[in-house]
Amino acid sequence: MTQSPLSVDISSNYQDVLRRIDESAKKSGRDGSEISLVGVTKRIEMGRIQLAIDAGLKIIGEIVGTELKSKILQIKNYSPSTELHVVGRMQSNKVKFAVENCNLIQSVQKEKILSLINKRAVNQKKIYPILIQVDFSNVEFLKGLSIKETLKFLDIAKNYSNISVQGIMTIAPLQFESDQRILRKLFSKTAEIFKNQIEPLLMIDYPQLSMGMSNDFEVAIEEGATMIRVGTSIFGPRLPK
Repeated sequence: MTQSPLSVDISSNYQDVLRRIDESAKKSGRDGSEISLVGVTKRIEMGRIQLAIDAGLKIIGEIVGTELKSKILQIKNYSPSTELHVVGRMQSNKVKFAVENCNLIQSVQKEKILSLINKRAVNQKKIYPILIQVDFSNVEFLKGLSIKETLKFLDIAKNYSNISVQGIMTIAPLQFESDQRILRKLFSKTAEIFKNQIEPLLMIDYPQLSMGMSNDFEVAIEEGATMIRVGTSIFGPRLPK
C-alpha cells in the first residue's frame, strides 16, 4: 500500500537518515557530522518541509521552476537560515532567480550557464558557489561531464571572477540502481578522480563531492561522498504531478 503524505513521520524519518549517515560515515573513517544532508523537496508540500526543518534539516534542494517560486517565500519566512540548493537541470532563463534566491547551484555543466551565473553574481556583488555536474560512468554522458570535459571546464571557470567552484555532483545512471557492486565501483571511481585530479585544483578548505540519493546514499558515503541529496527517505511519497 502506498503511504499517504499525511501519515509520514518526518521527524522519525529524518533521525533514521541521520543514523544511517553516521553508520556509513564510520565505515569510511569519518563522523556523520562531516556529511552535508540536502533534503530534496520536489513535489513536497510546505507542511512536510516545515516538519523536516523543525527536525533539524538545514539545506533544501529544489528544481528552479514554478513550484520553488511558489514555496521560496514560505521557506524563507519560516526559517531564514535554511540554505537552498538548485539540484535540477539549470536553464538559462532561470539563472537570475537562482543566483538571487538560492545559496548554491549543484548542476552546472555548460559554459553558457557559467557565464550567466557570473554575470548575475557580478550584479549582486557576490561570489557565487557552484558544483559541476559530472558523469564518470562511461555509460552515458547525458547527466554530466566526462573526466576530460570536467578538467577543461575547471580551467574555463577560472576566467569568471565571481564564481567559486566548490566541487562536483553526480547522479548514478538508473541502470546501476539494482546492482550495488557496480554502483559502489562507480562511486569509488568518482571519489578517486575527485580526490586526485579535481580537489587539488579547487584550492578551497572544504571541497564538496555531492553523490548519493535515497536509494544509494549509504554506499556513496562509504566511498567518499561529503554531501548527499535525499528526498523520499525523509519526506515519503511525492505529490502526484
